[in-house]
Amino acid sequence: MIVDHHNHVWKGASSGGFLDEPMHVERILAEMDMARIDVAGICSVAQDIDNDYVMRAQKAHPDRLFGYCFVNPRDKGARDELRRYLDMGMKGLKLHPRLHGYQLADHSLVDPLLELCDEYKVPLFSHGGSEENDIPFYFEEVARSAPNVKVILGHMCALNLSDDAILVAKRNPNIYLDTSTAELFSVKAAIKGIGADRILMSTDWPGNDFRMELLKIEIASGGDKSVFRRIAGENYLKIM
Repeated sequence: MIVDHHNHVWKGASSGGFLDEPMHVERILAEMDMARIDVAGICSVAQDIDNDYVMRAQKAHPDRLFGYCFVNPRDKGARDELRRYLDMGMKGLKLHPRLHGYQLADHSLVDPLLELCDEYKVPLFSHGGSEENDIPFYFEEVARSAPNVKVILGHMCALNLSDDAILVAKRNPNIYLDTSTAELFSVKAAIKGIGADRILMSTDWPGNDFRMELLKIEIASGGDKSVFRRIAGENYLKIM
């Protein structure tokens, strides 16, 4: 089974740039079928959070889609919002520190949400990058403060900090690496550095194409079908 954990959907035109074009559920399902993706994780975008739409998509297609609850920790109702959607069956928490203007390692903001992730036994998934808001060592701070929570490090902090992302994953067994945007050599380095069991195939659709991500994982696996199966599905099924 092919599981791609990181993608986005939204129902209408939004606030500029690529968001001007709707990327609704029917479009992602069609592209999943074309690429033979069995299951995809979805969330809204940080610029226009719409957890209701993601929840409806998960309920309508429970065999194909699972949703992350997207919140801005700076909002006073963020914890209540997360609890409400986890109670409804969403599968994890999504954060975007850069676009929402906080540091991932800010305990006053993030710890209350981590507590809920621990309570509900769901992963925390955050955008990671080379920006000062979400560098790999902030993921390490989060992972060590909540050792029972699976922490998914988005994009392997590509392009400049993927080596540091691999380093913190080596030191923290609850950190998982998301392959979207990461270059092929970085995925190969991650397989060599931490093994295949904590790497998750991630396309970040519609920003990238499912077929390209599948090819990247296939090449990075070096012909080892067991490595490919783990990265392209089995690892996330264990988390779920």
